[in-house]
Amino acid sequence: MLFNVFRRKLFGNGFEKILKYIVICTAVFFGLYMAEINVTIAPFIKYLMSGTFTAGIMWHSLCSDNSAELSGIAALPFRKHDFTFSYICAYGLYTVITKSALLMAVMFAVSVPDITEIIGSVICMLGGVFVTSAVFAMKKHRIVGLAWAAVSVAAVFSEYAVILLSADLVVAMLVLLTADPYNFINSFTATAILKSSQKHSVWKYLFRYMTARKNYLINTAAMWVVAIVFPFLLRESGADNFLPIGFAILSINTPLCVLISADSSLREAVHFLPSGTKMFCLPYFSFIALNNVIAYTFYLASFGLQAGGLEPKNIVLAVAFALLGASGSVVMEMRFPLTEWKTESDLWHHPRKYIVPAILMLIAGLICVV
Repeated sequence: MLFNVFRRKLFGNGFEKILKYIVICTAVFFGLYMAEINVTIAPFIKYLMSGTFTAGIMWHSLCSDNSAELSGIAALPFRKHDFTFSYICAYGLYTVITKSALLMAVMFAVSVPDITEIIGSVICMLGGVFVTSAVFAMKKHRIVGLAWAAVSVAAVFSEYAVILLSADLVVAMLVLLTADPYNFINSFTATAILKSSQKHSVWKYLFRYMTARKNYLINTAAMWVVAIVFPFLLRESGADNFLPIGFAILSINTPLCVLISADSSLREAVHFLPSGTKMFCLPYFSFIALNNVIAYTFYLASFGLQAGGLEPKNIVLAVAFALLGASGSVVMEMRFPLTEWKTESDLWHHPRKYIVPAILMLIAGLICVV
């Protein structure tokens, strides 16, 4: 059965990984519940959080490079809906068990739901899996898919949210029954990366690597938006003196900081080819530093427009934090690469990504105090 093929790839042969996450979620739920932490959360917020969070993780999983995994399977005879639902159900189960379940455990522990809220949250979580997959499969009708996604989010705010979202889930199932399974196969061995050149450049490789992966660019652009918005929050809270903290937060540019971990062939080339480490690390460091500087430029420009100017020391701090963040990211990738991951979402959400920003946050805190 195709489902078992995909399940074994994600969870292994046994059920130990599933049981481990169930135990973790159970412990988190009862720990918070017994601590009697009470937070009022409106039902539509619970629906929105469970649906959009699951949808985001699922979309990320569907967008990852899976050509090596699926090409062999796709060459075998299969029924379209068997392949489609086996693939979606396996990755949906992985998303729900390893990511969404923990969010639900925390949310339900601090704001005990009634039966309607539980049913609605579960439907939203399933919608995050199947509606997202249906929209993803509509590659030739992206505008229709985006409109459908917008309507699904809007339904959360309706008085009849559970009914509308249930109907939305049924429509997604019908769409997936006729979806082309080959729409779920992604390959990033694009001509932009494979194009020959007389001059070999790591910078050119990194640039093409990023442009071939739209989700990498979207994440980088999202950080620039955060850089523009964050100064508004600082000024509204009267925390102008804590400007360096923004540098630490903006250093969390996940895709740039896991390029070596994401590509095993690149990792082997860097470590085993003569002068591979020396030839790759400096351009990689410069590439991350430049991206940090761009984000910090948006951040300082936004802050300066609101504050009526900038002190020269803030520009010096921006350059220093950009270099420190890039150095830390390169060291983590070279010395502690991530290898035990199943999906790109696991790689992007690994706790290791917070080590360098946490160190920068401590440095920023000391600067603010001094």
